[in-house]
Amino acid sequence: MTEFSITVTEETARAARSTPLTRRFKAQYGVGAMADGFVTAGFGFFLLFYLTAVCGMSGGMAGLAKMIALLVDAVVDPAIGLASDRVRSRLGRRLPFMIISLLPIACAFGLLFSIPDSLTGVSLFIYVTACLIVLRVSTSCFVLPFTAVGAEITDDYRERAGIVSYRLSFQNAGILCAVVLGLGVYMSGPSGLIERENYVPFAWTSAAAIVLTGLVAIWAVRRALPRLHSAHPSETHFLAGFVRELVELVQNRSFLILFGTVLTYFLAYSTSVSLALHATRYFWKLDSFAIQMILLSTTLGPLLGAPISAIALRYIEKRTLAIGAFLCISLFQIWPPLFQLYGPFPFSPSTAAVVLFFNGLLVGTAIMVGGIAFQSMLADTADEHEWMFGVRREGLFFSGLTLAYKAAAGLGGLIAGLALDAIMFPTDIAAKGDSLVIPTQVLDKLGLISGPLPAAFAALSPLFLFGYHLTRKKHKQIIADLEQRNAENNRTTT
Repeated sequence: MTEFSITVTEETARAARSTPLTRRFKAQYGVGAMADGFVTAGFGFFLLFYLTAVCGMSGGMAGLAKMIALLVDAVVDPAIGLASDRVRSRLGRRLPFMIISLLPIACAFGLLFSIPDSLTGVSLFIYVTACLIVLRVSTSCFVLPFTAVGAEITDDYRERAGIVSYRLSFQNAGILCAVVLGLGVYMSGPSGLIERENYVPFAWTSAAAIVLTGLVAIWAVRRALPRLHSAHPSETHFLAGFVRELVELVQNRSFLILFGTVLTYFLAYSTSVSLALHATRYFWKLDSFAIQMILLSTTLGPLLGAPISAIALRYIEKRTLAIGAFLCISLFQIWPPLFQLYGPFPFSPSTAAVVLFFNGLLVGTAIMVGGIAFQSMLADTADEHEWMFGVRREGLFFSGLTLAYKAAAGLGGLIAGLALDAIMFPTDIAAKGDSLVIPTQVLDKLGLISGPLPAAFAALSPLFLFGYHLTRKKHKQIIADLEQRNAENNRTTT
């Protein structure tokens, strides 16, 4: 391919990106995030409970397995992101990674929740860790290029927020479907959560849904190839280029600020969701139906969060909106268990179910508002990076922030597991039966580690954003400068 043909292709893609995206495409693209939603629900809500209460692992060993897998994934992520930035094929930069990763995601998810009864001790730990590594790495191979497509498919400041809104909405829909399949179908009933055989059909039904939704996204991205950027021609060896571009990444102040925000927020999020089933079942004493409704309430956030974001972003900077949303999340996490323990009167289980449902709805709304603002800030920062260094690196950008997310999620899962061990919460509840009585002081400590502990981390995350200065006005100037630079390069080439 000659340099002239590359220029023409880039000019054609730039013109295509100026055309507004249809709602049909946004929906087809967004469906792909449902696959990530199933993985997120399984990994976040169900896994720690399944491994400890059902399979008999200690909280520390279960948390360690999650952390090892996430740290391996976090190390691999930047290489995946950079490779998806550089690959040149007839299917573009991103699509090959999405295609080859879909079946490994589904198989690893199915096997993870189909652990044989015979596995215990070290063999159980090795099996779980291996499944988790395959699941996390293959999920990254799909999600990172998929997310990067959303950042590069349009140059419009506001339309990017719309793309993020669709993606997060469908991701929440995937989480909702997984929770309904788990708690509403396969694990319903008084003892449904602790019956081992219930997790197998849940796992493989979810695996089938992952494949189906992933194929829809692959089809959408295939149709959108004419809008996407081509790989920049580079004679630099991959490893040498990898090191150089990581150095460039850490020189981007806006990226570092977003990195710190992700690191602290997902430390809070992963600790909270890892303990959600323990807290709702034993601290709040709720049945499976009430637990299902509470977990679903968080996934209903897009119903309020998406329109709130669309209106607010017309008048408020993305940074300001994200800061407010993260502070609200911290408040919503901390108050229910503190009120239950130290308030004038404790909630009965039926009252707690209603209160936690509406509180979860507010949490989900705040997560959606903050997520839309934050992730569209990342797309704007990718434009700033091109303006600073002359290359686009959406894949590397998203992989860098995913590194922060994976490291924080791994540490959060480990903190949750170690916290369960520290308060001496019992393991292998399924084998011990209904005769097990958990001491009141242990349950009180469970309330504290499931609410105030993650809320403290969540309150720290928005502090980084006070240093973020990429405003709407500055981004508009960056886009204008990039267009002028490209026009000058085209004239020089021709």
